[in-house]
Amino acid sequence: MGQAHQDYTRNRPGRKPSANLAGEAFWVGFGIITGVLALVAGTRFLTHLLPPDEYGKLALAVSLSTLAVMIFGDPVGKTTVRFYSLWYSAGKPYGFMQNLGRSLFRAVGVIGVCCAGVILSGRFMTASPGSYFVLVTGIFAMLLIFNRTAIALEDAARKRRFRGILQASFEVLRFFFAIALVVILALPAAETVLSGFVMAGILVVTVHGIFLCRLFKKVPAEKNSPGQPVVRIDNDVMRAFQSPLIVSSICMWLVMMAERWVLTYFGSPADVGGYAAVYQLAFVPMLLVSSFLILLIEPVLYQVGGVDKKAASSGQANRMNRYAVVGIMSVTLFLSGILFFTYPLAGTLLLGAEFRSYSWLFPWLILAGGCFAAAQQVLLKLSYEMRTDLLAILWGVVAVGAVAAYSAGAACWQLRGVVTAVVAVNIGLLLSALVLVHARRSHGHAG
Repeated sequence: MGQAHQDYTRNRPGRKPSANLAGEAFWVGFGIITGVLALVAGTRFLTHLLPPDEYGKLALAVSLSTLAVMIFGDPVGKTTVRFYSLWYSAGKPYGFMQNLGRSLFRAVGVIGVCCAGVILSGRFMTASPGSYFVLVTGIFAMLLIFNRTAIALEDAARKRRFRGILQASFEVLRFFFAIALVVILALPAAETVLSGFVMAGILVVTVHGIFLCRLFKKVPAEKNSPGQPVVRIDNDVMRAFQSPLIVSSICMWLVMMAERWVLTYFGSPADVGGYAAVYQLAFVPMLLVSSFLILLIEPVLYQVGGVDKKAASSGQANRMNRYAVVGIMSVTLFLSGILFFTYPLAGTLLLGAEFRSYSWLFPWLILAGGCFAAAQQVLLKLSYEMRTDLLAILWGVVAVGAVAAYSAGAACWQLRGVVTAVVAVNIGLLLSALVLVHARRSHGHAG
C-alpha cells in the first residue's frame, strides 16, 4: 500500500485544492471561447462555400448527430461527472469504467443498426439520402459520443487544461478539415463537410483515449484499503440517475432541433439552411456560456456535497445558480437589444452573401438561447439533488408543447412562425424551471 495509497489519497478529486479553481476556470473558458470563435469563423466560411440547400442538409445531419449525443452521450457524461469522485474515493474506478464501456458499446450498436436500416430502406425509396451521407453522419455521431464521454471523464477528474486544449482543438480542426476538403475537392456538399468533421473527430478521440489510458494507469487497484472512505453506490443507483436523463435528453433535442425538421416540411431547404446558420451564431454561443458555468461548478459541487442533497454546500450551490442566471439573462437582454438595431451589420460580418436575408433572426435567437441557457443553470439544482425524474417530467411537458408550437407556427407563417414559437417556448421553459425549483425550495423549508 504505502506510497501508492498516499498518492491516491492526496490526489483524489475531493481533495483537490480550491486554489486551483481559478486555473480550472481559465482552461474551461479557453475551450469554450476558442470553440465559439471557431464556430463563428467556420460558419462564415461554410456559408460562403456552400449553397443554402446544402447547408440545410448539413444542419439536418448535425441535428441527427446531436440527437445521438443527447440520447447516449449526455446521460453517460452527466452520470460520469455525478458519480466519478464517489467511485474514485471508494477505490473502484475500474468497475466504473466497465459500466461506461458497456453504455458506449450499446450506443455504437444502436447507431450502427439505425444507419444500416436507413441504407437498406434507401434501396426501396427514391427520396432517401445517399448511403455515404448516412454512413458519415452515423460515424460522426459515434465520434461525438466518444468525445462527450471522454470530456466528462476529464471534467470529473478535473483535468481541465488537457480538456480545454483538446476541446478547442476539436472545434478548430473540424472546420479546418471541412473547409480544406471543400476547397481541395471543389465539392461544396454536405457530405464533404461531414467527412472533414469525421477526420477531426477520429484524431481528437484517439488523443483522448491515449490520455485517459495513461491517467487510469496511475490509479491504484486497491479496494477498501484502511483509511479509504467507501461510498456505497451501486449500479441500480446509477441507472436510477441515468435513465430519466435519457428521456430528458430526447425531449431536450425536440425543443432544440425539431423546429428545423418542421420547417423542412412546411418551408424550404433554403430556409432551414438560413435558420441553422444564424442559430449556430446566436443560440449556440449562449449555450456555451451556460456550459462554461456548469462545467466549472458541477464537478466541484458533486465532490464536496457527495450524494447528500442536504449538505452544507447546497446553499452555496443555490447562490451560485442565482448569480449565474442573473448574469446570463443580463447579457442576453443586452445583446438582443443591441442586435435589434444592428442585425444587418452582424449579417454582413458573419454570414455569406446568400444567407444575409436571414440576419433579422439574430436578436430573436439570442433571446431564445439565453432563456434556454438560464433554464439549464436553474435545473442544475435538480441534478445536484438526484431528482432527474423531475427533470424528465419537465422536459417531457415542454417538448410536447414545443413540437405543437413549432408545427402550428410553421403551418401558419413558415419561418416567422417557427421563430415566434422558438422564442415563446424558451421563455416558457425558463419560467417553468424557476417555478419548479422555487416550489421545491419552499416545500423543503416547510418540511
